[in-house]
Amino acid sequence: MNVYNSLKRLLITHVLNFKKRFMEFNLKMNTRKAIKETNRKNNTAQLKPEEVQQAKAYFKSKGYNLQNTYWHSYYKSISGEFYPNYIPEDIFSAIISPKFNEMRQWPALLDKNLSYALFKEVNQPVKVVQNINGFYYVDNEIVSEAIAVKVCNKHNKPFVIKPTIDSGNGIMVESFRIKNNRTTYKNLETIELFRLYKKDFIVQELVEQSSAMKELNPSSLNTLRLMSYLKPDGVHILSSVIRIGQPGHHTDNFSGGGIVCGIDPKGNLKHKGYSKNGNVYTETHTHVSFKGFQIPNYSKVLDMVKTMHPKVPYFKFISWDIGINDNEFPVFIEYNTYYQDVDLHQITNGPLFGEFTDEILSLGLK
Repeated sequence: MNVYNSLKRLLITHVLNFKKRFMEFNLKMNTRKAIKETNRKNNTAQLKPEEVQQAKAYFKSKGYNLQNTYWHSYYKSISGEFYPNYIPEDIFSAIISPKFNEMRQWPALLDKNLSYALFKEVNQPVKVVQNINGFYYVDNEIVSEAIAVKVCNKHNKPFVIKPTIDSGNGIMVESFRIKNNRTTYKNLETIELFRLYKKDFIVQELVEQSSAMKELNPSSLNTLRLMSYLKPDGVHILSSVIRIGQPGHHTDNFSGGGIVCGIDPKGNLKHKGYSKNGNVYTETHTHVSFKGFQIPNYSKVLDMVKTMHPKVPYFKFISWDIGINDNEFPVFIEYNTYYQDVDLHQITNGPLFGEFTDEILSLGLK
């Protein structure tokens, strides 16, 4: 029996180690494939030989093998700034994030429908109908599909519908209204729209954003993306940016052609904004200058993030999407723990970890 248990433990250890190595390899390959394609499309210039040496020497001094400088090249090509301590996405996603974030917990907390239970005390968009694993909910009670449809049809307000599992990059995030039981989305009836999304989705009232934020681009909810780091002494904000949509587009995603601009600790926008394809801007498409623009009630945004993060201590790194409503109060939209898009932060604000770089890189190897 002792021999059996020993062999069983040995086998389990080998299987888990293989799984870990496979996931690390897969994350590295996927992120590298994506950045190489971005660099190809942007015709990204290569780094100077001395810059490549500086980057590799820096990571070697921290115990890491920097196998490429794809991200260093990309960030410099857009921002014009080179830093050897930029954190490449393959190192962050495959090595560092799994050390700090309990990825075993990630699937259980993935459904964005759970945010209403996790963060009851914060302001969130009004939920109208939720679908969780095929069950319809209204006011936290299971209802029939017919009742869910009826609840939506009687509302005379603009809605947003989105998947609650895997809605990254604004995929299938749609705004619509309903008139005579028919939606403005492809003229589908409400029940047809529900069935298009199948299951695991939410219908929310559209957030009316503040007049100041609307000036940046009126067609999209322009959100703040903050990345926080949970430590025993509290929550620390690593980086904060604003994402601004294109005119006529209802999402603000950087990957979908939006503009990203850094935010300083007092809530002031930095002087330049950037697009994924390498364009640099000093003002939005609506001609609002970044210089001199301040995020309304930014201190309350920071307070919100610092209140929420300890609720999910399984994840020491979290990226938060926050809107500002028409009363100029922050509205929590969603949080991200798996794919956190470190590009946004490093293009606009420089190396991701700032004053915590040495600490985080050291802990990432333990």
